Amino acid sequence: MTATLTRPAWTTDLELEIFDKLLDKYAPYIPKKRCLRRATPTQEPRSPETDEERENFYRFRVAGAAHDLFIVQVCAKIIDSFADPELQLFLSRQIGDDGAHAQNTRLRAQAISGHDPIEDIQKQVQKHWDYMGDLPIRNWQGFLAFELHYELHIVALLFINSRTSKINDPDSAKFAAERILPDEAVHRLGVVDWWQRKFDQASPAEKEDLIAQVIEADEEGQRRRNPYLRDHWQLSQKAIGIEIDDLPVLYDAWRREILSYFLDIPISRLPKLVSVND
Repeated sequence: MTATLTRPAWTTDLELEIFDKLLDKYAPYIPKKRCLRRATPTQEPRSPETDEERENFYRFRVAGAAHDLFIVQVCAKIIDSFADPELQLFLSRQIGDDGAHAQNTRLRAQAISGHDPIEDIQKQVQKHWDYMGDLPIRNWQGFLAFELHYELHIVALLFINSRTSKINDPDSAKFAAERILPDEAVHRLGVVDWWQRKFDQASPAEKEDLIAQVIEADEEGQRRRNPYLRDHWQLSQKAIGIEIDDLPVLYDAWRREILSYFLDIPISRLPKLVSVND
């Protein structure tokens, strides 16, 4: 659908442009390689070699599968709450895609460890529910905040992973390049489309109210996600060797860019937002 708002269309190229701008400001030492849609950076990461590396990589894969399975569970719980068939069709694709992503990651974790990780995955899924509570399924505002946090706000981490990781599994990398990255781009664009259709129909006064509602829900989501994010970034550093020194400032800046775009307001008009370090 064609957006009628004043900003440019949200695309993967725009994501790269915004992130590279943030790198110039906050972390110019991180390479500007457009690797989000590729299997690996120019210098290909190696496979985990020691028992410790394999264990950390296993935990990282379990965390990835749990992230995707949590999305499946949330979308499955809420899909019939919306009387919007276009949104329902989008969510049905999201469920199918992330289910396939979680299953592939489960199988790669099994290949690495020699045992089925499904119980470990479900334990991590439960931690997502513990952190997020009923926010993702409470109302449309909470569900939008969930989509923002689980699809768009995490893109800064995806860029960091693709540009600085030192360890990976070739089969996982191949599946990510061929399936996960294109699917996730569709998911992000689907969330943008849903919101813009809703926002476009609102009067100026209604838009102000919608902006306040979205910021409130997104802020709650950030507060709830902070402990998980900090733990996951530490795990990512151990498991795949990514750079995380400036990840908090990049994450916060990226989130401001997302909200500025979504709400069609300058970053300067955003309130002081919860930081990932809070």
